[in-house]
Amino acid sequence: MTSPLFAFFEGVSEHEHPSAIAGDHPILFKLAVMDSAVRSGRWPVIGKVDEATVSSLENIVFFKQDSISGKLSAYNPITNIESQLSFDEADSLECTAVWSAEHVEDRLRDHLSGVPNKWWASMRPRK
Repeated sequence: MTSPLFAFFEGVSEHEHPSAIAGDHPILFKLAVMDSAVRSGRWPVIGKVDEATVSSLENIVFFKQDSISGKLSAYNPITNIESQLSFDEADSLECTAVWSAEHVEDRLRDHLSGVPNKWWASMRPRK
């Protein structure tokens, strides 16, 4: 898999946890993230998922919106398949985007503080 897909889990800890333990927590969101977050050492690698988990990622769908026509589509980054999508369906999905480490960290902090995140809000589908 070449997708830069990350899952972010509910919960805060001062200690690193193996991926098996992290997987026991609810997923907050799944995003594509710039590889510099890990390559730079900013985010330490604490584990890798097994092949069965990678196979389950085939159902991950994001939305895309054409900036000129406004047309919405569903996009699976694993299978590279795109299909038509309604506004309501798109509004329940994450936008197709590659996030920077700093923006993901802002989003996690905002979640913990219970405030809306400006980066997420800026990428919502438009009518």
